[in-house]
Amino acid sequence: MNPVVECLSQWKWNWFEHQQPLVDFDTFDKASRGFLGSVLLLKLLKWRHIATLGALVSILGIATTPLTQFLIEYPSHLVPLTPSSGFPNATTRSAQHYQSRVGLAGSWSLDLSNYVSSGLIHPTDSRIEQLSPVCPSGTCAWAPFESLALCAKVANITDRLIVTQVPYSTEADWTAWDSTADQDALRLNGSLAYNISFPQNTNNNDYFVTPVSYLVYSAPTTDSIAFGGTENSALTKARVAGYKLVWSDAGNVTYLNGNTTRSDPWRWQAFEVIYYACVNTYSMRVENGTAITTIQSSTYDVLSEDNTSAAVQINCTAPSLVSGGAQFTECTQDSRDPHQGVLTLRGSLGENFTADIRSLTLLGKHITQDSSGIWAWDGSEHMVVAGNNGLPTMADAVYGYKNDEEDTAEISQEAQSERIQNVADNLAVSISNG
Repeated sequence: MNPVVECLSQWKWNWFEHQQPLVDFDTFDKASRGFLGSVLLLKLLKWRHIATLGALVSILGIATTPLTQFLIEYPSHLVPLTPSSGFPNATTRSAQHYQSRVGLAGSWSLDLSNYVSSGLIHPTDSRIEQLSPVCPSGTCAWAPFESLALCAKVANITDRLIVTQVPYSTEADWTAWDSTADQDALRLNGSLAYNISFPQNTNNNDYFVTPVSYLVYSAPTTDSIAFGGTENSALTKARVAGYKLVWSDAGNVTYLNGNTTRSDPWRWQAFEVIYYACVNTYSMRVENGTAITTIQSSTYDVLSEDNTSAAVQINCTAPSLVSGGAQFTECTQDSRDPHQGVLTLRGSLGENFTADIRSLTLLGKHITQDSSGIWAWDGSEHMVVAGNNGLPTMADAVYGYKNDEEDTAEISQEAQSERIQNVADNLAVSISNG
């Protein structure tokens, strides 16, 4: 439009070769600046001067500019880079077969120790991200792909708890408190204790008795409580490890040397967590340097003639905490041949994935031992932990981080459920990323 503006500016001098009203000068000037001025100039000249053509071009140009922009498209799309030794390729990782590097650190492997520990000590109010791809250009996309992974399920099993009071209890009754740690009867909740167990038909026959109101008990599950039965036969076959998490609401204490609570009795809650081999379908892309990974689907379709028993079978002891000592959870492999073959799973796209059962057994032992134990607190200055590095994380999941000046814990059931799910998922993702 610049040439038209220059022409209008020149033509106004040609217009004044003859006597004209001075106001016409302003009209020409406005015409060189925009749409309204060009309309006024057309009205003034009435096709009697060549400047009319410039005003008309200016009007048409302004009117058609948006239409022209709409008609012109600038398509963009990703173009694969030509492979070059001087520029790295965009890559992502997927696992077709799992076998740990056994024997590098005693009975454990270094990869198990690292990934299990990293998953268990991660803060419970956040989640570990899925493994990011390598994308040198900062913008990449991949078609959906499958990979062998470890998955987790969580279920509320509070309705399966059997809770009974133990009146006038003594340290001889307790299996979840060390009386030598704190002998203050008030903080020890008087003489009232609670016996917590599960129905005998669940094959989870361990129990505990405690006099303290802040307690987290995490113990191995022999058979799944919430995910058992023939309807979950494939899940049973793919199961790698599992534990039950039981805790009190920490709401009440008894009178000194008394046997009744000041208010309502404690409320006890329980969740079950299981880990199992699975095949995940991932959707992955990188936009402006930011990786976006989502799990489109997850399956555990085990290919085996026997779908009724777990491929991974380990025997674990329950934790206990008694006066002057503690028993940590220890797991041993069952009596089968340690080289018992592979677990085969079929992905949703029809491809098969395999995992060495001996490696899965080691993984199950490691997860169970590090996730089991007893965390007990008298509500004051004495805390006793009988377990490995996962127990403080379990306690954080149950009672929450101290998040205000009052140092109060967030123990709503919704918040607890979310944090426990985070604990389970963080461990599964940490191992899958490895």
